[in-house]
Amino acid sequence: MTHNKNEAGNLLPLTVTEGVTVNVLPYEQYEYLMTTREVALGYGVTEYAIRKNKLSLGSELVEGKHFVKGVTIGNTLPNAQPHQVFWTKRGVVRLGFAMRSERAKLFRDWAEELIIKIDEQTDLFGAVVPQKTQPQKRNHNRLTQARLVEILADVAKIEDREIRLSLIEKLGV
Repeated sequence: MTHNKNEAGNLLPLTVTEGVTVNVLPYEQYEYLMTTREVALGYGVTEYAIRKNKLSLGSELVEGKHFVKGVTIGNTLPNAQPHQVFWTKRGVVRLGFAMRSERAKLFRDWAEELIIKIDEQTDLFGAVVPQKTQPQKRNHNRLTQARLVEILADVAKIEDREIRLSLIEKLGV
């Protein structure tokens, strides 16, 4: 997947596969949005097929989660119609479950990789998101060479020979 910002500064073209490039609209709340036209292009189907699947999936597609309408996003995209549908990344993936074209398979693969990439703490545009640091494991009970020498010095003080040899054997010396 490659991506470059276009001259308009709004839409960001992303190459899905060789010969298939879709435009996404960076949008803070949803990370990005895609028009029905771009989703259809990505899946290799008509806009009608996308609209038909939106109707057939019914309550599975939730406005504000899987898609938003132009009136919701305001003047973010020039020439956006109030009832125009913009798909979120969740919506693109959800729609992908219903699409049955060869390109749809490739587009699902792309969407999956994109989500995995984001999940691995890098954003859509390649910037690394700082990861939370994991607490360090306790090392106080690790048997280092210095610690082994200290223990053996204490073992040497044991008067009972059998116990002393038994402990040395258990330490693997």
